[in-house]
Amino acid sequence: MALDSDPQPPAERTSSDLDVERDSDVPISTQIYWQLAYQIDSGRLLPGVRLPPVRELGAALRVNPNTIRAVYRRLADAGYVTSRHGAGTHVADRPPQRRGAEALAGIVAEMLRRAASAGFTADEVAAATFAAATERRRPGPLVRVLFAECTKADAAYDAERIAEAFPADVEAEGSLLEELPERFERFHYDLVATTTFHADEAQAYVGGRAPVIAMLVGPGYVDLVQEIASLPPGARVGIVCASARGTDSIGETLRIAGTSGVEIVSATPGAPGEIERIDATANLILMSREALAQGLDAQLSGHERIREWTYEFDPSGLELLRRAIEHVRANRAREAAS
Repeated sequence: MALDSDPQPPAERTSSDLDVERDSDVPISTQIYWQLAYQIDSGRLLPGVRLPPVRELGAALRVNPNTIRAVYRRLADAGYVTSRHGAGTHVADRPPQRRGAEALAGIVAEMLRRAASAGFTADEVAAATFAAATERRRPGPLVRVLFAECTKADAAYDAERIAEAFPADVEAEGSLLEELPERFERFHYDLVATTTFHADEAQAYVGGRAPVIAMLVGPGYVDLVQEIASLPPGARVGIVCASARGTDSIGETLRIAGTSGVEIVSATPGAPGEIERIDATANLILMSREALAQGLDAQLSGHERIREWTYEFDPSGLELLRRAIEHVRANRAREAAS
């Protein structure tokens, strides 16, 4: 059974991603809570995504609906989800940034479950985890690139594109900008990449611990910004994003680009009336990658007004990153030879 939303499209999750060990010492409700919290923490369940109805999930997992109801209340108390009568339970716009024992327990439970299904024991998992963590603190065989953005969806998407562009040279990961200091406290990274818009912010977070590569985006993105900047005074631009952080970032980009005399209104899923207000009044509507993935455009009419707020890297941006990667590799070769 998929974790889905209506009218949003189903999230790509099935009942195989949520299961229970009936002979475990861990209560079933805690097992389900850990797994859902992990999926939200890891970005696999994005803000605004609707969780399955209580009875539907209970039937899929062969668990009493009251157990699922208790799990959802616990998630709501922890700030992971919001529930409204008649609207269902949705991942919160700003899920908590968990760094404590509870979140770690969920990650470990998920890892052990997947390892057991592949035939590995808990001791083997512990040994491999310790070895991997030790390796992450020092340079590896590949150049480690951390791509930082203001939303998890963009960070993960862009990291994947970088890995595809340099498959034999890099190991790329995505990160929220505000997570950069903690990432560097725990792991080794050779380079940080971001878009030019976030370069100064990334530099401040990194604090000189690695070079920051500001990558140019393609002309399509620039054309869209110029289209908005050229709107007549009094025009209204709607921004639909899965999180308030995303809408703030898009609005700031437009202001920096010189947009003036244009009213900017924003909407996030779960906020009563915001999308309806944009639909009724906006001359142009910008949709983020997360919003499009959640199918929020289906709630809008007049699709000729909708523009995708997405971008591709300009070839010059990838070339700049390629040179930085080569510089890291050359420095390693010199150090190895000395």
